[in-house]
Amino acid sequence: MSTLNTREYGVNLPIGNRSLALIVAIAMQFGAGGRAFAATTNVVVSGFTFSPSAVTIHVGDSVKWSGLSTIHNVQTDTDPFCGSPPVSGGTCTHTFNQAGTFNYYCRPHRSIGMVGTVTVQQAAGAPRSVTITNPATGAVFAAPANLTVQASVADTDGSVTNVQFFANGAAVGSAAAVPFSVVASNLAAGNFALTAIAFDNSGLATTSPVVNISVVAPVDIMLSAPLISNGQIQFNYSANAGLRYVVENSSNFVTWTSVTTNVATSASVPYGEAFNVNVLRFYRVGRLPNP
Repeated sequence: MSTLNTREYGVNLPIGNRSLALIVAIAMQFGAGGRAFAATTNVVVSGFTFSPSAVTIHVGDSVKWSGLSTIHNVQTDTDPFCGSPPVSGGTCTHTFNQAGTFNYYCRPHRSIGMVGTVTVQQAAGAPRSVTITNPATGAVFAAPANLTVQASVADTDGSVTNVQFFANGAAVGSAAAVPFSVVASNLAAGNFALTAIAFDNSGLATTSPVVNISVVAPVDIMLSAPLISNGQIQFNYSANAGLRYVVENSSNFVTWTSVTTNVATSASVPYGEAFNVNVLRFYRVGRLPNP
């Protein structure tokens, strides 16, 4: 009986190398909340009131209180905003990065009605969510890898005009129509954090959660000496955990039949099946191409 070791490698295309400055420019233009030019709303302490006492802003905007002193402050039950009096300089600015309604007060004068409200809304027209749907987080690929990266975008009050994709902060491509996908080409061995930024028809942006993947240098596939016992044949083959492999057998070295495919969970993978010692049979193991 003989064994044959096989390995498979895909055809890879050169990767486009773009500057990280693109990421920086996007962050500077749109800010944490995805809105261009975050705004600041002014609230003035007048006597024992906040004027205006109720304001509405968007995520990423700020409120600036002025006229504070050693007897006035701005706080909530859970967030001090500007801390307890005395207040140095008489001003305080707080940036709101989450949507919601925030009731605040002046601690010394809450009992006489010195209270206010900040309502924080999502930016109108911003895509509500963007999620990378392929590849799955934790996926493993053989280097050099060409990966299809695809995103799903939800925007209930506008239209998505462009989705840009990044690997470890470097741009790998963009898509302007469904399905929003690109091919990240020729990725070398290493760990990659994939993100997508979706832009709508108002120019507003939303960033996806990070999807972490790994690209590994494939090891040579080596088969151990077979062990035949009690009508069973067993052997091990070397592999990369996370990559896919196929075991094939043949009776004539010409026609090969797949007997199992699997995702390796360790560097040495066992295989066994029923075996008739009176029949000639050959085995080989191949690494399957990246999905």
